[in-house]
Amino acid sequence: MGRRIAFQEERCTQCHLCELHCSLAFGEKGIFEYRPSIARIRVTANDDETKYVAHVCLQCEDPLCLPACPTGAITKDAATGVVLVEDALCVGCASCVEACPFDCIFLVRDLAVKCEVCDDPLCVKACAVGALSLVDGDEETRRKQTQVYGEVRL
Repeated sequence: MGRRIAFQEERCTQCHLCELHCSLAFGEKGIFEYRPSIARIRVTANDDETKYVAHVCLQCEDPLCLPACPTGAITKDAATGVVLVEDALCVGCASCVEACPFDCIFLVRDLAVKCEVCDDPLCVKACAVGALSLVDGDEETRRKQTQVYGEVRL
């Protein structure tokens, strides 16, 4: 079980700082942008706004997005367990987006994007309430996350 970013729903205040800081890492041509639409993490609330959820890739053991990709753009690193998207192979068909039952892969600029676990994740650093943490193989937290992601969809 590899590294991933764990989310604790009970701590989230829906401040969106994780999205904003994540977007800094993915601006075009070295331009830093505070733009949640390009972030690899998405915060949403349930219908009555009683639960807030930061959808960030679970780095699934058997990811459904991988076989859904018709071009082989999605792979899983054997050493780290991190699920990766190769931009050069992605055609933006959104098959992976539809296949992910946890709403953790998105289209940005017509390419599939997802959390690929940065070495020093800005989203984790930005979370003032500690709702995000970098973990190694915490299966109990992953189980809780999958339940919450099923309840609060994008």
